[in-house]
Amino acid sequence: MKELERIEKGLNKSKTLLYKADQQGLACSFVNGGLVIDSFVIQDDVLADALSKKGMNGVVEGTNFELLKSNYSWFSVHVKTKRVYRQLEKGSEAMA
Repeated sequence: MKELERIEKGLNKSKTLLYKADQQGLACSFVNGGLVIDSFVIQDDVLADALSKKGMNGVVEGTNFELLKSNYSWFSVHVKTKRVYRQLEKGSEAMA
């Protein structure tokens, strides 16, 4: 998934993540030294929900940022697992 890869790259190149929900999804900007390093919109609702829970008031910085960065592989597995679970749930509802 390209969005997960982009988040990982952003975490490695910045110190702060800003996010805001909009009509297209979750708009994310990675910031380092006052400059935006990368900016994109996450359209996957599972990923957007998980990422928005990592910060407060649209900001992930300091200890929260470092925790997300250092535990990113677990975060990624959590998102992928939740997505598979939702697809299985939809498939079982369609069969019923």
